[in-house]
Amino acid sequence: MNISKIAKERKKLGLSQEELATRLKVSQKSISKYECGTRRPSYETLLEMSKLFNVSIDYLLGNSTPTDVLSKPESQIGGYDNSINYWIAQTGLSENEISHKLGISKDLLSDYIKERTPIPYKILSALSEICEVSTDCLLGIKEKSRERDFDNVLPFQYDYRIAERIRNLCGSDIINTKSSFFENLLSLSSQEIFYLIEYGFIPHLDTVIKLAHYFNVSTDYLLCQINDSDEKFLRSFRQLSEDNKDIIVGKIKEYLKEQYIESVAADETLKKTGTDNPK
Repeated sequence: MNISKIAKERKKLGLSQEELATRLKVSQKSISKYECGTRRPSYETLLEMSKLFNVSIDYLLGNSTPTDVLSKPESQIGGYDNSINYWIAQTGLSENEISHKLGISKDLLSDYIKERTPIPYKILSALSEICEVSTDCLLGIKEKSRERDFDNVLPFQYDYRIAERIRNLCGSDIINTKSSFFENLLSLSSQEIFYLIEYGFIPHLDTVIKLAHYFNVSTDYLLCQINDSDEKFLRSFRQLSEDNKDIIVGKIKEYLKEQYIESVAADETLKKTGTDNPK
């Protein structure tokens, strides 16, 4: 990071280190370290800085020019039509009505619309249904909304359980999910990391594989397809030698065969008695 950029933008606003620290809700020592380059701000702090200075996070990280300022919704990639504000307007409902449907205050809804506060998963999902557009379109990731599937569900719904499971795994390994750890491990941008941790959005298969390998869990567990007890069994199985694995698999096949025979016998009994509801 260019160590002068934060100081330069701070001075443009006529703020002291103490005043900037107060606005960002960090210590003055942290600001000093950010400006000297001895500590990197968390993504959350970088986001607040970018909004305060009206510059991009990439600029603060030294990846773009000073003219690369944050664009207004009207000029974002994909166009104004992708902004949350636009899609709310398309419903014909007022902000008061929308906030009432979401069970939040109008001021908080305004914070989400103006991106002063990251929109939580539950609100994002509910707003997707109210506006009848897929969540990726609502966030401006995709230009047009996806069509509903055969179950009348809007595709591209994030799975908050995945985000929660990843955070729990991070907690067990004492990993700061707001740090640059995931950016380095997964080769993702800070915005993609936010979507991953907050919404459970997996950008591509490689992300799942890397996370599963790092946390030593199965991809099924990471994607919430199996529960904790099943994952413990799989982990124990993976630790067995190949010979012992063959023995276990053989036993499982025997039990499955027995279970199938019992099931067939039960069906035959039902047919003979002429009932589908045995007591």
